[in-house]
Amino acid sequence: MKSFNIPNQIYKTIILPHQIENIIMKIESRIELLKEKIVSDDFLKGRGLGNEIPFWIFDYPPEDELLIRNSLIRIEEILSGNSIDFVNIDLYELCLKIIEGKIKSEKVIEFEDRKGSDELLKKLKIMLKSDTIKQLIKDKIESSGDVKVVLLTGIGKAWPLIRSHSILNNLQPVMGNIPLVAFYPGEYDNAALSLFGKFKDANYW
Repeated sequence: MKSFNIPNQIYKTIILPHQIENIIMKIESRIELLKEKIVSDDFLKGRGLGNEIPFWIFDYPPEDELLIRNSLIRIEEILSGNSIDFVNIDLYELCLKIIEGKIKSEKVIEFEDRKGSDELLKKLKIMLKSDTIKQLIKDKIESSGDVKVVLLTGIGKAWPLIRSHSILNNLQPVMGNIPLVAFYPGEYDNAALSLFGKFKDANYW
């Protein structure tokens, strides 16, 4: 099957990035704007995007991770309160599910003791193929009813096992026109992703 690669320039920042030129918007204000936007018809129906896919990045300072996690609970409540079906896909939990399905945890510990952390990481990355992750995400979406929004979380926790950009690249055929919001602990300037504000996407590992 022909691969479908998405240049990162077409991702959209859902709310002003936490740093843009001389404008700095407080994370709390951006979260409140997100709560309003994510239930709007324009957002849900992808109005104003032209032919671009409805993939959105909500970047935030890594030190605000706990705030984001707590805010996600409220965002999910708002979506449910507006009868908007959604699914929250935690990339880290997805990775654990794949690994646990292939090897027992005690074997992982044993391998790390014998070979070291670097060799274990190489081994785990082999298990976490993009097609495998894509299929699991597809299955979760299809089993969750008439999904209108996908929340992509756990990106920071899943590093360095997987690259969020490679996952986004492979999701368009799965998502169709369903809006996706990726909660990204780092920086995104509508041209490049930088995880934790330190690792450029092309140099994750």
